[in-house]
Amino acid sequence: MKSSPMFRLLAVAILAGIVLYFGAQIYRYYADPLSTTRVYAATTEESIHTDGWIVREEETFHIGSGILTHPLKEGERVGAGQTLAAAYNSAGALQTVEDLEEKTLQLQQLEFALDTYLNPDAALKLDSSITDALLALRGDVSQGDYSVAAENLSALKADILKRSHSFSSAAEVQAQIEAVRAEIASLRASLSDVTTVEAKRPGTYAAAVDGYEQVLTPAFLQNLTPSALSGVHKENVPADVGKLIYGATWYYAATVSEADAARLQEAGNVTLRFSKGLEQDVAAWVESVSEPENGKCAVVLGCTKYMAQMTQLRQLQAEVILDSYSGLRVPANALRLDAEGRSGIYCLVGSTAEFKPADVVYQGDGYTLLRPGEGTAGSSLLRAGDEVIITSKELYDGKMVYDR
Repeated sequence: MKSSPMFRLLAVAILAGIVLYFGAQIYRYYADPLSTTRVYAATTEESIHTDGWIVREEETFHIGSGILTHPLKEGERVGAGQTLAAAYNSAGALQTVEDLEEKTLQLQQLEFALDTYLNPDAALKLDSSITDALLALRGDVSQGDYSVAAENLSALKADILKRSHSFSSAAEVQAQIEAVRAEIASLRASLSDVTTVEAKRPGTYAAAVDGYEQVLTPAFLQNLTPSALSGVHKENVPADVGKLIYGATWYYAATVSEADAARLQEAGNVTLRFSKGLEQDVAAWVESVSEPENGKCAVVLGCTKYMAQMTQLRQLQAEVILDSYSGLRVPANALRLDAEGRSGIYCLVGSTAEFKPADVVYQGDGYTLLRPGEGTAGSSLLRAGDEVIITSKELYDGKMVYDR
C-alpha cells in the first residue's frame, strides 16, 4: 500500500520539528551553558608559615656522680627549695628510696581507707574519679599520647589501690597505718650518702637539656636580627643534668619575609599552630619586628600559656594565623550584581534563577566566603546546601533556566 502525499509531508514536517528542537537545545547549551554547584559552610585562615625557635629563661643544674633519681614529672611546676634530683652512692640506698616511695603510697591508701569511715562520700567521689580516669586513659591511648597515658595510668592504679582498702575494718586499717609509719621512719633513718639539688626559684622542671639554655635567652632577643638567628649554635653540656624553666612568658623567634613581617606587625595578636609537639593552638602577640636585612626580618612572638609538654621543644615549624574567616563558600565567578546593584548569587530553584543577596566576608584564590545580605529572609536567604549558578549568561531574578 502506497502512502499518500499528505502523509509523507506530515512525516517530513515532524522530522524537521524534531531536528529543529534538538538543534535549538544544542545551540542554547553552547551559547549559554549552565553549571551549578552547592553552597557550603567553610572557614579559611590567613596565615604565614615559619621555622623558628622557642626561647625561655632557663637554668641548668648538675647533680654529680652516683645513682640518680628524679622525683618530679616532666613539666611539673616546683617551688623554691623543692628537691629536683638526688644522687646516691650505693645501689642499696637507691633500693631504700624505692621502698620508701612504695611505703609512702601505701600510707596514703590506708589513710584514705580510714577516711571513708568518717566520710562515706569519699568512696563515691573516688569511684567517679576512677571512671573519669579510665575514660581519659582510653582517649590518651587512642590519640597515641603514650607519655601522658603512662602518667594517668600510674594515678589510676593509685586510686584503685585506695579503693581496694575500703572494706577493711577501721581498727584494722588504723593498725596497718601505724605499722607503715614505723617502716617509713626506719627507712628514712637508714638513708645516708645522698646528694640533692634543690630549686633556687619557682619554675618548671625538665629532666634533660639541649645545649641552647644559655644561648636562646630573653636577652638574646634584644635587637635580634635575621643573621643572629640563623647563626645560633648550641653549647656542649655535661652529663647528668636537668633544668628549670623560669617565668610565665616564653617566646617564638623566626625569620620571615619583609612583607610577612609587615602583616604580622599590623595584626598585633596572632595564633600559633605548631607542626608537632602540641595538639592545640596558642594565642600569642607580636613582641618585636627587626629592621629588614636582605629582604628578611626577625620577628619575636610572646606567649604566656603554660603547657607541660613544651619543656623539650626547641626548633619548630609553625603556622602563624593572622586571622580566621567563616562564611558560605562559593566559586568566585558566581558572585554577581542584580539590577539594583546589590551583590549576591543566583541560585537554581526548580528551573528558575532566584537572586539571593550576600555580602563578601573573604575573597580567596578562586573562591569567595559570603554571608547572607542584611534584611534578607525566607526563600531569599542564602543557606548552605543551595544550588548556586556558576556559569550562565543574562541572569535575572525569576528567569527560566535551561536545566540540563
